[in-house]
Amino acid sequence: MNSTSDTCLLVPDETIAVALRDALSARFQAVSGEIHVEIASGSIAHAIETARARRGGAPLGFVALDEASALEALRVGADEAMAWPPGGEQAIQGFLDRTLLRAKIRREQEVMRATVVHKEKLAALGTLVAGVAHEINNPLTVLQLTMEGCRALLYPSMKVTEELGKLVARGAGATPEQIARLNTLARTGAPNSEGSQLFEEMLIASKAIADIVRDLRIFARSDERSEGKQIVEVADLIDQVLRLVGREFPSQVIVERDYAPGLPKLVIPPGRLSQVLINILMNAAHAVREIERTAHRVRISTRTDDQHVAITVSDTGPGIAPETLDHIFDPFFTTKRVGTGTGLGLSISRSIMMDMGGDLIVTSVHGDGATFIALVPLPDETALRAAATAAVINRGSLSSRERPSVLFVDEDNQILRAYSRALGRDCNVLLAEDGQEAIELLSSGSSPDAIVTELSLPQIDGAALYSWLRRERPGLVSRTVFVTAHSTTLEYKSFLRDVHNPVLLKPVNAPTLKAAIDDVISESESKTPISRVVGVSES
Repeated sequence: MNSTSDTCLLVPDETIAVALRDALSARFQAVSGEIHVEIASGSIAHAIETARARRGGAPLGFVALDEASALEALRVGADEAMAWPPGGEQAIQGFLDRTLLRAKIRREQEVMRATVVHKEKLAALGTLVAGVAHEINNPLTVLQLTMEGCRALLYPSMKVTEELGKLVARGAGATPEQIARLNTLARTGAPNSEGSQLFEEMLIASKAIADIVRDLRIFARSDERSEGKQIVEVADLIDQVLRLVGREFPSQVIVERDYAPGLPKLVIPPGRLSQVLINILMNAAHAVREIERTAHRVRISTRTDDQHVAITVSDTGPGIAPETLDHIFDPFFTTKRVGTGTGLGLSISRSIMMDMGGDLIVTSVHGDGATFIALVPLPDETALRAAATAAVINRGSLSSRERPSVLFVDEDNQILRAYSRALGRDCNVLLAEDGQEAIELLSSGSSPDAIVTELSLPQIDGAALYSWLRRERPGLVSRTVFVTAHSTTLEYKSFLRDVHNPVLLKPVNAPTLKAAIDDVISESESKTPISRVVGVSES
C-alpha cells in the first residue's frame, strides 16, 4: 500500500474518531502515527478548506454520517469520503487506499495543469512583447534625449570648474579677460528652472518603465498555486491589465471604462484574475479585427451584488454563432485562424474563475458582438482580516478611483473618438451616441462623475436628457456640461437661460474641456457658481 505519511482524515465527532483510531491502530500499527484523525468543525466546506490550508496537498479523507454528506465532501474538495459505519476492516482499508491514490492523481493533475496554464500564459505574453517593447522604448527615448540635453547644459559648468581649478593650481589671479570668458561660458549652461524640468522628465520616464516592469511581474510565476491571495482593488487591477494589452487594439477601437462606485475589495490571487482578463481582452482585440468599421468599442464595466463582483467585457466584433457558443469553453476549441490561438485560453480562464469560487460566462448575438462576464466571489470578514497585511494593488501616481468617470454624448463618432483620445489618460471615458443610449447606460448602473453632452441630438436631445437627469439622477444635473455650436445656443436660448450649466462652443480644446469637467465636479461639491458660457459673450 502507498505511504500514508501526513494523511489527514476528518471525522464528525470524538466517538467516531476513537473508533477509527482503534481500527487504524490494529490494522496499520507500523504507520498509525502518521495518519492524523481530526474532528471536523463547522460546515463540511469550511472543515475541508481549513484542513487544506493547514495540511497543504496532503491526502485528505472525510468520514461522514451519511452518504449525502460524503458526496458533499467530495464535491467541495476531499480526496475521498465514506459514510460511517463502514462495512468492516476491508472497507476502512479501501477508503484509506483510495484517499492516497486520489491524492496522488490530484497532485499530478495540478502539476500538469499548472504547466499548461503557464504555457498559455507564455503564449499570451509573447503576443504582448511587441506592444510592451514599444511602451518601454518611448520612455527610454525620452531618457536618452533628455540625458543628452542635460550633458549639453551641464558641460559649460564643468568647463568653468576645470578652468578655475587650473587657475587655483597656478596660484595666479585671474585676469579680467579670463573672468569675462568664464562668465560667458557659465551663462551658456542651464538655468535652474530648465535643469529642474529636465530631471523631472527623466524621473517621469523612468517611473513609466518601472510601472511596465511591475505590471509584467504578474507573469513571472510558473506555479499558479504558489500565488497567495491578496486584497485587490478591482478598478486598479483592470487598469493594470489594460496597460499591458491596450496596444493590441486597432486604432479605431474606443476602450471604455465603466466602473461602479464603491466596489468592495476582493481577496484573490491577482495574477490569476489578471490572466483571465488578459485572455478575454485579447479575444476582444482579435474579434474587432474581423469586421471593418470606422469605429469599434470595447467596454469594461464592473457591478456588484451581495455575492459577486461582475467584471464585464463586451466588444462590437462579429459575435459567436449559436452552434459555437455551447463549445466556447471546451479545451482546444477555437474559432481563430490557424496559428493565432491554442484553444486553451477560455477553458483555462473558466477553470481559474471556478477555482476562485466564481465563474466565467458568455452571451452573444451573432453579428452583434460578444460579452464575457467574470463573476468573482466577495470575501467574508474572516478572509479580509486574514489578507489585511498582504500587498494591496493600489500603486501608481493616479489610481482609477482618483480619476473622474465622464460620460460623453454626441452623435458624431469621430468626436467621441476625439474625446476618448484627448481625455482618456485623465478620465475613465464612457461614450454614448445619443440621449437614449446615455439613459440606458445610466439606468444600467453607470455612475459617472460628470456628463459632457451635445445639445443637438436626434430623438432625445441634450435638453431632454437634462430633464431625465432632473427626475432620475438629480445628483448629475449640476455636473453636466453642454458642448455645441454657436447656432445651437440660439436655438436652445430659452433652455440655457433657465439652467446654470457651462456651455462650451465647438471647436473646443482639451484643456478647456478638462477645466470645465473639473469645475462642475468641484462646484457640485462646494456649491460655488461657475461661468455658464465659454467662448461667447453673455450678451
